[in-house]
Amino acid sequence: MPCSSITSTADDSSSNNNNKKKDGSSLHDFKLNESTFLASLMPKKEIGVNRFFDAHPEYDGRGALIAIFDSGVDPAADGLQITSDGKPKVLDVIDCTGSGDIDTSKVVKADSDGRICGASGASLVINTSWKNPSGEWRVGYKLVYELFTEDVISRLKVKERKKKWDEKNQEEIAKAVKQLADFDQKHIKVEDVKLKMSREDLQNRLDILRRQSEDTHKWWNEDIDRMIVSSYDDKGPVIDAVVWHDGEVWRVALDTQSLEDDPNCGKLASFMPLTNYRIERKYGVFSKLDACTFVVNVYSDGNVLSIVTDCSAHATHVAGIATAFHPKEPLLNGVAPGAQIISCKIGDSRLGSMETGTGLIRALIAAVEHKCDLINMSYGEATLLPDYGRFVDLVNEVVNKYRLIFISSAGNSGPGLSTVGAPGGTSSSIIGVGAYVSPAMAAGAHCVVEPPSDGLEYTWSSRGPTADGDLGVCVSAPGGAVAPVPTWTLQRRMLMNGTSMASPSACGGTALLISAMKAEGIPVSPYSVRKALENTAIPIGDLPEDKLSTGQGLMQVDKAFEYIQKCQNVPCVWYQIKIQQCGKTSPSSRGIYLREASACQQSTEWTVQLNPKFHEDADNFKDLVPFEECIELHSTEETVIKAPDYLLLTYNGRTFKLVCFTSPLFSLFAYIAISLP
Repeated sequence: MPCSSITSTADDSSSNNNNKKKDGSSLHDFKLNESTFLASLMPKKEIGVNRFFDAHPEYDGRGALIAIFDSGVDPAADGLQITSDGKPKVLDVIDCTGSGDIDTSKVVKADSDGRICGASGASLVINTSWKNPSGEWRVGYKLVYELFTEDVISRLKVKERKKKWDEKNQEEIAKAVKQLADFDQKHIKVEDVKLKMSREDLQNRLDILRRQSEDTHKWWNEDIDRMIVSSYDDKGPVIDAVVWHDGEVWRVALDTQSLEDDPNCGKLASFMPLTNYRIERKYGVFSKLDACTFVVNVYSDGNVLSIVTDCSAHATHVAGIATAFHPKEPLLNGVAPGAQIISCKIGDSRLGSMETGTGLIRALIAAVEHKCDLINMSYGEATLLPDYGRFVDLVNEVVNKYRLIFISSAGNSGPGLSTVGAPGGTSSSIIGVGAYVSPAMAAGAHCVVEPPSDGLEYTWSSRGPTADGDLGVCVSAPGGAVAPVPTWTLQRRMLMNGTSMASPSACGGTALLISAMKAEGIPVSPYSVRKALENTAIPIGDLPEDKLSTGQGLMQVDKAFEYIQKCQNVPCVWYQIKIQQCGKTSPSSRGIYLREASACQQSTEWTVQLNPKFHEDADNFKDLVPFEECIELHSTEETVIKAPDYLLLTYNGRTFKLVCFTSPLFSLFAYIAISLP
């Protein structure tokens, strides 16, 4: 599920941490004025974007393509039309869930009057200007409420359709009251059985109409079945869809008369035909009442029509944080206004926006086919087994083989230990991001009366370690923003906070790095980019256990790029760590996690297997054979963890031992840090 919430205030009850101003970044002692207020709505200064743009204004995400795995991006949203260099912002919009699919396998022919019979049974008039060499029209239909969010449905039912229903219902009540009054006036004494039945029928009609007006529900038992009768159960209007091939591409037209007040609006012949979004990048709107944007894609030689709508405002907000471009309001730009995106809807409208395995796999395929540079997935939930499963295996392949950088939210279930969600906080190939709030964000975006004097992690940001001992959170980024939302919300932008917002902030910052690396001819690798982000992040908090919440700290784009420039000749390698307790047959883990008291009764010895991992296209003679590194091992608490000082690592890996000294009173967080000399 999406890792965010819609809110208008921030939690300012947490105690301030002991952060100091580091690397010249002004993370506190700010003065809120108009410009800083606007900047606080879309935080970028916190991660060094301003300094990066001062040095490299042209590296604003140009050349970077991001796949947004989420609830579906609205291409009509404010700031998501073009990039900073005038290119289309949204290159493709795909429904990976199938929730908007329509069966259009039924083929019909138009009669002499240019009419066809729609799949719903309606008679539809074809526009004579539409080219259709074959003369075949494929038809299908859809209940439009299956495409709308609950908010849109509620608005239409309560404010529009129910209003009309109530008006008509009141007219019928008035008629029923008059009929009953006329009957009583005409028949003062009702003794005849037929007259009694007639009066009872009139009274029942009036009672039912009044119950409908009051929107009441009546429960009763009938035989064995228990029935629910709702006075107003609107299944929603039906829209007819027509698909045809114009000799070049598949075309789609919709009949939306059932959505319109004016009977002359929404006719099929008046519809401006659409084709697959990636071809012409055009979208439609169902009606002025719903203000809901949609795009279409045709599959299986015209047999399947996919009408793509979003299942929440979440994805558009995420895309806006990462890439929005506002030429007249630059302070409200996303982190990488020059980057382009594709929208991969993984939230299934039929499941309340929950993702499915099939949808996730389709999204990965789309990201690879579009040759994306990054994936942002602000989705996730708890998992029984960390870093495990079919989706995780495919993510590993996408990262290791196709060199995509996968960034995801760590989760919003903190501050308890081991609350990181899957896949962002539990998968080794994914950069998991925690949520940070600066004083400016608290004062401006969240309107906190007394903002903290220093930046800190949101209290609800999930904490590591994972169940198998991995740190969980890689880095942190601003976890709140006022960003674009879909047009059906009837507003341009909205405040949301969550690690869902931290992830696109980090993703946008990473897009800046990719833009710079491509411009300067530096090979892009998920391994080198991740090392740069983690090694240049500003620590948040002074205690070792703070890393469970913040990862390596607040990412800094400018410092990360300097690191990449200095280390561009360092081999693109990642380290796989497997640890197993000596004398035990339990599965290996990614770290030592001693949480229960029973595990801390005596000292233990552990075997560590360290293996370097290269991309699949690495050359045996150029990359693998000559690989040698002298590794320095050091512990943050040597009284607890003892390990060798150095080891020589080659391509085939190396094992070594370490000893963990514990006692029943042991209550300390310690970790082994691996660094290159």
